Amino acid sequence: MNQEQPLQNLNIDDALIREAQIGQAGRDLHQIQYLTVNESFSLAKLIGHRQVKPPSGKEEYRFREVLLNKVKQYWIKGVLEKSLYTKSLIDLGLEERLDAVKRPSNIVQEIPNESGQTLPEGKSVSDVFNQMGKGRTLLILGEPGAGKTITLLKLAQELIARTEKDFSQPIPVVLNLSSWGNKQQTIADWLIEELNSTYQISKALGKVWIEDQQILLLLDGLDEVKIERRETCIRAINEFMQEYGLIEIVVTSRIRDYEALSTRLQLQGAICLQSLTFQQVNQYLDRAGEQLEAVKTLLQEDTTLQELAKSPLTLSVMTLAYKGKKLEDLPNTGSKEERRKHLFDTYIERMFKRREYEPRYSKLQAMCWLIWLAQQMFQKSQTVFLLERIQPTWLSNPVQKILYQLVNWLVGVIICGFIGWLIHQSPGALIGVITAGIPLTWSTVEIQPVETLKWSWQEAKNFLKNGLPGGLVLGLIIGVFFKLVKTPFDLKTGLQLGLLYALIDGLILGLLGGLRGPEIVIRTIPNQGIWNSAKNALIMGLIGGLLGGLFGRLIGEQIFGKTEWMQLCLVFGLVAGLVFGGGQACLQHFTLRLFLYRQNSIPGNYVRFLEYATEHIFLQKVGGSYIFIHRMLLEHFAQMEPVFIQPTSQPIHQSTDRNNALTQFNSTNNFNRDTPPQTPVEKNIVCTNCSCNNPVNFNFCTKCGRRLNQPLSRD
Repeated sequence: MNQEQPLQNLNIDDALIREAQIGQAGRDLHQIQYLTVNESFSLAKLIGHRQVKPPSGKEEYRFREVLLNKVKQYWIKGVLEKSLYTKSLIDLGLEERLDAVKRPSNIVQEIPNESGQTLPEGKSVSDVFNQMGKGRTLLILGEPGAGKTITLLKLAQELIARTEKDFSQPIPVVLNLSSWGNKQQTIADWLIEELNSTYQISKALGKVWIEDQQILLLLDGLDEVKIERRETCIRAINEFMQEYGLIEIVVTSRIRDYEALSTRLQLQGAICLQSLTFQQVNQYLDRAGEQLEAVKTLLQEDTTLQELAKSPLTLSVMTLAYKGKKLEDLPNTGSKEERRKHLFDTYIERMFKRREYEPRYSKLQAMCWLIWLAQQMFQKSQTVFLLERIQPTWLSNPVQKILYQLVNWLVGVIICGFIGWLIHQSPGALIGVITAGIPLTWSTVEIQPVETLKWSWQEAKNFLKNGLPGGLVLGLIIGVFFKLVKTPFDLKTGLQLGLLYALIDGLILGLLGGLRGPEIVIRTIPNQGIWNSAKNALIMGLIGGLLGGLFGRLIGEQIFGKTEWMQLCLVFGLVAGLVFGGGQACLQHFTLRLFLYRQNSIPGNYVRFLEYATEHIFLQKVGGSYIFIHRMLLEHFAQMEPVFIQPTSQPIHQSTDRNNALTQFNSTNNFNRDTPPQTPVEKNIVCTNCSCNNPVNFNFCTKCGRRLNQPLSRD
């Protein structure tokens, strides 16, 4: 069997030389030919599109270099090179599936129906993609665990190497489509947000790069979009390609989920990754040596195990879970789903017993938090976990959500009232309470970090227009409040203070709107959005305080003759700057973390636990975010029954209570690898939402993600 051709040796240089020889006229002709393939394109739209331009200056060159390095570090170094089956990678067979995409009628007539044709051995996805020419678009299909993401990342690795040699080439960017389903928006708007949250690229720069068509999109996991939104997602991708026809795109999806849809992607080509052959599996096990001899022996006669081994992922998990096992220790009965469950259970057990790292948590604690995280991500169709993206919707019931809102408001009002009291005692405390209480009352439920710190006059003018009227309304409220409540101020004084508040508030909002983050942040850490919000809140609080004190001195003392107004206006500005500058987002985030900690859904130090889970090969770190090592492991955790343990202030070392933790976990989740799984009497549970049949031991539907109604009785 031919080994896979190294990515670095692909004949890209020859293609670039040929392109240079064609010249500008040839490139234009090629674009016209490509655009005529897409029925909705016109020559006028072609004129409106801009070529991918080389960097114009050192700054833009540096931005492109930083983004390329981030993609490389996050996905190639962080995921591809650390994946379970990269080191012993098997060449995957490819099958062309032109029937999976919607091609223009004139092209279909010219090209015979070659759907289902197996491509020559040794031909990689990179070869297929490179042969398409400019404007390449490709769909990669495969069964669960077939290697779609790894194949996509291998292609990204080759494209990154090409762009490193020539920065005028489009920048390959890896993104997961699962987050698109959370909001109804165009692909262009979604890309701007994802470039900002995943790679810390300013929204302004991201918009320019998309409009100039300077990026190459590698979109993973169409099947991970919520099922009710997949058709809409496909239409959104098709519309995006019609508007940005020169952006090259690769999309991956599980084949069964894609074939169940009625809408098709309008792409140039599609390939399907073939399952491993029995011969390939044996060769893989031979390289592993005597440690997997029992697996190889059982595989000769066990057809169910053979079916599982056809997946590169499950084969790799077998090598870790069943390494060194005796033949009598391996299960040889049960359905495919039961055997897969046993395999992943054994893998989890093995990973907890790794000796390379000191156990900082008991297995029971870790399982509790991993199951909760997986269930939340599964229900919300998320693949990438960003700590700053935790939202109040993750709370378990409506009562908790109401309490969270109330506590969030109370804590904010108390803190700001205390700040006002320190500056000017009772009047200052009253000003602090009102200044914080009104915006916190009308705050949005969604947590929106504030990471902006670069000036923009245009944005400032827009925020000034909105800030001044809003400030006037709040000023009138303050004036009336002073009249109705017994305070040292009369109505006239309250209205004067309200007018000053409107001016200060409008200027603060104008400053906040004019401050934007750096075009691209070089360093990425977990929960970076919240920490940036905290830093910006302090900066904006100081700026607001200075503005408030200055206006209080100039207007309050000089015009109205009120000597104490400088202090009161200082409270206005300081509190408004803290709240609007990012303090509100920080308060919401840490209040939510406290609630989730109290219900034992997360640990106190979440980042440390996520690193622990990464060390034990349950998660992988992608920049400042985390992903499960594979979607199948996420789904496995999500189908487990939640583990309930009493909250503890100190982490329990695994070595001190391993036996006790294992006993509790076995009784709750049937996670005993030495006991053969019991065959349920009922074969499945029918989802009331989508009518999908699910195994009886599943808690969530494998198709739509809704919680399943457990059967009322079992005969």
